[in-house]
Amino acid sequence: MKRRFSPATAWNRFWFAPGPAVRLGLARAIFCGSAFFFYLPQDFTEWGTAAPVFWMPIWLFETFHIPVLPSHALGMLQTVWKASLALCAVGLWTRTSAFVAAALGMYLLGLPHNFGATQHFDTLVVFAFCILAMSQAGDARSLDSMLRPSRSRAPRLGAEYTWPIRAMWMLTALVFFGAGTSKLRHSGIEWVLSDNLQLLLMRAYYHVSDGDPLTSLGLVIAQHPFAARVFAATALAIETLYIIALFSRRARPVIGAAGIALLVGIRTLMGPTFEPYLICALFCFPWHRVEALFVRLVTGPSPTPEIAEPRRDPPAAPTPQPAIVFRSLL
Repeated sequence: MKRRFSPATAWNRFWFAPGPAVRLGLARAIFCGSAFFFYLPQDFTEWGTAAPVFWMPIWLFETFHIPVLPSHALGMLQTVWKASLALCAVGLWTRTSAFVAAALGMYLLGLPHNFGATQHFDTLVVFAFCILAMSQAGDARSLDSMLRPSRSRAPRLGAEYTWPIRAMWMLTALVFFGAGTSKLRHSGIEWVLSDNLQLLLMRAYYHVSDGDPLTSLGLVIAQHPFAARVFAATALAIETLYIIALFSRRARPVIGAAGIALLVGIRTLMGPTFEPYLICALFCFPWHRVEALFVRLVTGPSPTPEIAEPRRDPPAAPTPQPAIVFRSLL
């Protein structure tokens, strides 16, 4: 008897199918560790010296009346925030450190957007911090799990270890899908067939973004209209079709790798600092499989247990019959 498809069952299976605690623990460690080293050299204290006339608060800061703090206060906040990232990476006081990282990260990363230029390159990082703060990411591959008594350790599989990974899948797919559909909605297919990308590639070298291109290859591509259209069509296809990764297990690794290649290409050719999105891509990677493969490569294949053959004793002498025994005595 075939089971009928149930949207509610499929929805619950997507979010709460039992998953390994190791995957979420490794994702937490690698994501927070990468974020710590990425934001370590960044200094947020300069925003405390900006003139009040430039203060144009975004919705979050305006609604909750969040002010810009003085430079010395921002220095203390960023020190605590970076320390919380390090603690969350190693898994010490994971719940507390993840909550502090989410709260202070929302303020520090949101602060630069209140001075007239609202960017979108670090929005996904804030959501990732909030997801970690609400999850049980410290149950595996953490100092907390090592210090916890063995009797109270969390199980290896559980629904609470799946939804944080799937939430990052969903947010990442929506970011890419939104970018692609926005291009189609406002420009249509002319975004590909016109000289739009050529102009964008040339404009990137006039310091119009938060970062400059890493190479001059963008100018070379801009000189060839066909090559520019091919790059434009590829970028639009990756962004628009990224949503398929949520529904197709086979297409997921291909589309994920294509999305990472797109971000690297944008950073290299056009300059916008999309490194935080690359850090978020690390969150979605199946690191537990990489760990298992690494362990097999280091330790070698597990030896096949030898099956002990049953012991064969020599056949016992037949029990003499009473008549035979009597005759031998005679």
